[in-house]
Amino acid sequence: MQLTELLFQRVKELGAQGLLALRPGYVSVVSKSPSLRLALVAPLFPGPDDGRRLVDGQGPTRVGVGTFGGDGSPYRVLRELGGARTLQKLDATTRKFTSVSSDALEIDSFLRVECGLPQADAFTGFFVVEANELPSLRGKGPLTEAFVDQPRVQTLRDELAMTKKFEGQQDHLFKAQQRLIELKEVGDRARVAEENLEAIASELGRARWTAEEMRDLAERAARAQGDLRKRDEALAESATRRQRAIRDVPPPPEPLLRSPWFGGGVGLGLALDGLAFALRQPWIALLGLLPWTAALVAVLRWIGDDEADKEAAAWTQEIKEHDAAVRRSYDEEQAPLRAALKAAKADSPAELLELFKQREDILVRREAAEKKLQEARAHELLPRVAIETPVLEAERAKLEDDVHAMGFSRPMAEIELDLRLAMGLGDGRKSTGAPEAEVPKNLIDRAAELMSLSADELWAEMTPRLGAYLGALTDQRVVSAKPDDKGFLTLAALDGRSGSYLSLPAPLRDLVYVALRLLLLEKVASYKRVPIIIDDAFGTLEAPRRALIAKMLKGISSQTQIIHRTVEAPAEGVADVVLQA
Repeated sequence: MQLTELLFQRVKELGAQGLLALRPGYVSVVSKSPSLRLALVAPLFPGPDDGRRLVDGQGPTRVGVGTFGGDGSPYRVLRELGGARTLQKLDATTRKFTSVSSDALEIDSFLRVECGLPQADAFTGFFVVEANELPSLRGKGPLTEAFVDQPRVQTLRDELAMTKKFEGQQDHLFKAQQRLIELKEVGDRARVAEENLEAIASELGRARWTAEEMRDLAERAARAQGDLRKRDEALAESATRRQRAIRDVPPPPEPLLRSPWFGGGVGLGLALDGLAFALRQPWIALLGLLPWTAALVAVLRWIGDDEADKEAAAWTQEIKEHDAAVRRSYDEEQAPLRAALKAAKADSPAELLELFKQREDILVRREAAEKKLQEARAHELLPRVAIETPVLEAERAKLEDDVHAMGFSRPMAEIELDLRLAMGLGDGRKSTGAPEAEVPKNLIDRAAELMSLSADELWAEMTPRLGAYLGALTDQRVVSAKPDDKGFLTLAALDGRSGSYLSLPAPLRDLVYVALRLLLLEKVASYKRVPIIIDDAFGTLEAPRRALIAKMLKGISSQTQIIHRTVEAPAEGVADVVLQA
């Protein structure tokens, strides 16, 4: 969860109206007003004494905070002191906030389930660092006896138990929902990677040839216009030759039998030969040679004309065969290119060439897509998506029904405050009656509870880091800490001497407490990312210590948002943003 803004109107010591734009990381708010911390917490966890602490008496007092929901949309929780809270959502179209709900249960459920906000006592007791938290500032006044309303105490304890159960259900629901979101992201990442690879494969489907084939097709496509021009030129030349042949070829010869020279010569020659035979006169047969010669000349002339006609027919056939060969050669040359155009669904060779150029880019994209798909499939949670998702969805539905059926709307802090009043224990939001020696132990127990660990497991994790914090803040006067058999803090110096937490002088005890507090905030922030609100808790320390603590807070802010009210601004470059209030 992250707070994006603080809105206030007529808040005691803060002014008539204002808006602080909060950012992620380490936010330093320079202000002398202790009301700042109350204004941040009041919209999230209403308390019965908020009006007394915040209302300035000059008009209606309103406070509100902004945050992001589980869907990533900006939300606001607004509260008018003495009235109800309102949950608003930013309308992406109008860029204005519109009301979502004014029901306390729905708002608390939104903060718990959508934003992951813990229950009230966990937040105000751990994630809020009060201005008087240092041991030297913590009140130690004895508790006075007061009348205990036993029936009301029992009623409030029952209500508190049921509310804790309700809060636990909401915690469980939040974890189930977060797990579903995590699994959905993993599944969506794999699905998108597969779809992207399929789309790239579809693009490659238009150019599925080998590199040698593409080079050949590219050469054919490059000379396609030239080949077409050569074919047209060859066909045009053949057409010219054909026209010339038609023009130059003589008409076909008349049939030989129709020739008068041939018929007359043969007839006269036969007649003279018959007469010479009949008259037994050879010289008459010699005269018959003349008509036979005339017939021979006719035959020879017919043969010449017939040969010329055959030559013209052969020439025409040769031109026809040449045209067919030209077309066939062109078709054979263009056949692979036409097949490629059809397969690529391209309209022209130029488009095909452009497709070939794009193929290299597509191959690079395919390689990147395959890598992304491999990474998505290698994710350790992917096999769990199909297994856990149905179970978690059913569990979420059941939890939502249970939460809705329980119908609790009172914040836990309010019940605890009423319980303390019924038991005559005062009206503070934090218990100050615990013995000083138990304060570190209680902090560690609360941190372990928030991290779902045992105190021993938390000690095992934090011991090395705690030594670094202690050494830095105490100038190596205290270098390590460990729990005794009762869980109380035992500290050790660099020379090996050791003693209890209570044996330290007040200034050194303050530094040890700060080291433990900051380390626990760091550990819990890595597990539960909730904004940490610090209310000028370190203002009484020396300037070098405050500067060192600011740098430590800067390191913790890499895991969660820290909002730190200080009287003086930190050194330049330490805070991610410095605001004035």
